[in-house]
Amino acid sequence: MIRYAARTRTGHLHSDNQDRLAADVERGTFIVVDGMGGLAEASATAQAVVEQFPRRVRERVTALHGPDVAQAVTAVAAELNERVRQGARAGPDSTGAAVALLLVRDGLALVVHLGDSRIYLARDGRLRRLTEDHTRGGQLTRFVGMPGEVVPGVSVTELYACDRILLCTDGLTGSVDDRALAELLTTPDGLDGVCGQLVEAATAGGAVDDISVIAIEYDARNARGMG
Repeated sequence: MIRYAARTRTGHLHSDNQDRLAADVERGTFIVVDGMGGLAEASATAQAVVEQFPRRVRERVTALHGPDVAQAVTAVAAELNERVRQGARAGPDSTGAAVALLLVRDGLALVVHLGDSRIYLARDGRLRRLTEDHTRGGQLTRFVGMPGEVVPGVSVTELYACDRILLCTDGLTGSVDDRALAELLTTPDGLDGVCGQLVEAATAGGAVDDISVIAIEYDARNARGMG
């Protein structure tokens, strides 16, 4: 069984929330996307990534323990990257998106990311980041919609009973450090309460950007074979 909760809050930078998130428990996919560019452009890009990326990854990746997982995911990312560039209303390089995607299948978690949206794993009271930000000098170096070759971060992690996983946009991590995240994610509170506390902590920490979080709890006894 996989349980999850999600929360998003519009920031102060603009009137529209440019983040998008989605969860499909039956298919084991969870995703957060942070749109970039002009207001309408960013929102449209984020929505397109949320709708297309999880489905295409599920279709292309047959087994998470296979040797060609990274290659398959990279091919999907390249196709989506080109689609976003061609569909940009103001032309290529006018929009993009940071993305963090999780696919859970057969006791394993596939982690895929581009940009500075993150995925964390909480286990036995400790927090481990499963992604490394694609940034340099405060600018994204990899994202959906970028020029040139797009190479997502890809890894596979074995899951254990009671693991908690957090997907989030940088609206959270820009104002809440990893120590505070660990405290909040490893509390005995329910997932909905955890998500609420995470968003409140980001707001209290001065977050101005949109904040989006998905908190997941994994139960190994009933989750095998999902996907």
